[in-house]
Amino acid sequence: MKKQSTLKRALALGMSAAMVGVTLAGCGGGSASSAAESTAASSTETASSASTEAEATTDNDKPFAGTTLTWYTTLNGNVSDNFANLGDTPWAKYVEEQTGITIEFQHPTQGSEAEEFAVMLASGEYPDIIEYTWTKYSGGAGAAINDGVIISLDDYMKDAPNLSALMEENPEIAKMIKTSSGSYYCFPFLRGLETPNKTEFSSGFTYRADALKELGFDEVPETIDEWEEVLRAAKAAGYSKPFTTRKEWVKDVWSSAYDNWGSFYVDDGVVKNGLIEDSRKEFIQKMADWYAEGLLDNDWMQADKKSTQTDFVSGNCILGYAPFGQGLGNYTKAMMEADPNFKEEYIQAAAPVTSTKGKNAKFSKMNNIYDQSGTSAAISSQCKNVDAAVWLLDWLYSEEGQICYNYGIEGESYEMKDGVPTYTDVIMNNPNGWSVAQALAAYTRASTSGVGVQSEGYIEQYYAQDNQKKALELSMKTDMGEHMFPPTSVSEENQDRYSEIMSQVNTLADEMEASFICGTTPMTEWDSYQQKLKDAGIEEAIQMMQEAYDTYMAN
Repeated sequence: MKKQSTLKRALALGMSAAMVGVTLAGCGGGSASSAAESTAASSTETASSASTEAEATTDNDKPFAGTTLTWYTTLNGNVSDNFANLGDTPWAKYVEEQTGITIEFQHPTQGSEAEEFAVMLASGEYPDIIEYTWTKYSGGAGAAINDGVIISLDDYMKDAPNLSALMEENPEIAKMIKTSSGSYYCFPFLRGLETPNKTEFSSGFTYRADALKELGFDEVPETIDEWEEVLRAAKAAGYSKPFTTRKEWVKDVWSSAYDNWGSFYVDDGVVKNGLIEDSRKEFIQKMADWYAEGLLDNDWMQADKKSTQTDFVSGNCILGYAPFGQGLGNYTKAMMEADPNFKEEYIQAAAPVTSTKGKNAKFSKMNNIYDQSGTSAAISSQCKNVDAAVWLLDWLYSEEGQICYNYGIEGESYEMKDGVPTYTDVIMNNPNGWSVAQALAAYTRASTSGVGVQSEGYIEQYYAQDNQKKALELSMKTDMGEHMFPPTSVSEENQDRYSEIMSQVNTLADEMEASFICGTTPMTEWDSYQQKLKDAGIEEAIQMMQEAYDTYMAN
């Protein structure tokens, strides 16, 4: 279908370009190069090939003008820095102006999102649209439909020409946003349309390149043994926390050194879970050794975004793991502002740690096109005007909606230069003193998930620093894409049992592995811990996930 082919090229925006970058929510930078030539072409071709319904969206016809819809979503920190409500942003006001629909955004209290979402579910009172990571809903999205929280969209896809065309061109995406029983359930947040692409990578190892040289290391480490040598030298040189990162990332970023992944993954069609593999013990033992030796931040159980930045910028650590935008980018700027002699090249990124020097890491923190790192919009069972909600959400996938999603408002946040949508100083050098991240969050939604498809063109422009561009290149040195479990869930008849099992398994794993690492529980108790995982039913859960995987692949 020609319409979607051009939209696909427009959203890819520079897939083959040499410049690279990453997102905020996976953020990036570089140049937009050929990105926008496809955008210009797509605008023309879309108009000539779209159906009557699709033309209504791109021609700004407003069939539901005057309608008011309520929309539940978390308020991103980069938005809340300057706006009390998403509806106050230029992006939201533009969408309302173009669609004629008034949107009343509802936000949970920051820091209490999970608790307040649960309260909302328990109340039985829902807004018209609910934005949530539906793959994390207990029992999967199918359970959310069965629980009467959201509706199946099967009967409404005929009224969503833009999303339907996207899925026709990309059948794999159509599979991703169906329940295990085959029902459509959301208007998705997508990291591009094909894998691998730049928007799937958002964070990585960040190290002090200047300090590495001062300590006598001429090569950037690739294996955990090489990094251990660096961390020991850094400890001896006075770094109080040689390695630190957010508590939720500590294990995932190092387990690949042992070809281990602490969750479900796929090997040649076989579903596995690294929590009960022999390699897990060796990995946890290494983390325990590092903790005892002081190489791992002894406060890692409390470490968060703020503390990690403080420790890195103040010189407490030589190695961290952070987002490429709000981490690597912000660290660089902060240290250059504090010291005029500090150079961008002094902070660099490293590839995911590998078990075999010279080879890609088997696993790493990589996002799927549609995965658990972004929120997507579903229509609630209590929506007062389902037709209007479907039309609005589908409009966001129109050519105009997607340009706004990634670039904002023409003449304000971006201008067309040689056919390329190019950010203005409102984004890149904001006159109000906003950071690029804050400006993007005000004028676009590409950096904060939501309804739309992230474009590499947005990423390439956002990541302006050379060390950020290099970070993305290095983050792609992984085979994770070959092993990721697809965004599907167990069958409806298994959902309650699966949820029961994994609630016990995840709680037990989090508590026991932290206890092993901190030395509270001796490693001699490992076998007992492994048996507890099996008693909780982890092997049964693996079999359920195997069935889910087989069903997904067969569809």
